[in-house]
Amino acid sequence: MEERRAMLFAVSSICEEVATRDSVSAEYASSSTSRSLRPTLSPDALQVLTEVAMKQLELVAHDLQHFAHHANRRTISPEDVMLTARRQAGLVQNLVAYQRQHCLANSTGGGSTKSKRKRKDSLD
Repeated sequence: MEERRAMLFAVSSICEEVATRDSVSAEYASSSTSRSLRPTLSPDALQVLTEVAMKQLELVAHDLQHFAHHANRRTISPEDVMLTARRQAGLVQNLVAYQRQHCLANSTGGGSTKSKRKRKDSLD
């Protein structure tokens, strides 16, 4: 129940942000009209959209579990996420860019364990 409320809030926030951004763009595009073109989302439509998002996330979670299990792993890896998104080229590009920006930046911070092992082995 708590997840559903959080998802409802997230979907509502995203819809509000997109509607605001798109209405501003539309107002600039047609500056001759003074009326706002901002659409509103009914509570029923918001509920349906949230339900669709929840079902889609359940399917993605199921696929991720199966990809990890197929690779004989108990942990879902970034490669599993890429496999799940493989049919959506734009999504894969965004995920790769995110991975490069965030994951690789975090891994350069502390040095690798392999270099520590080599130094220790070379001392023996």
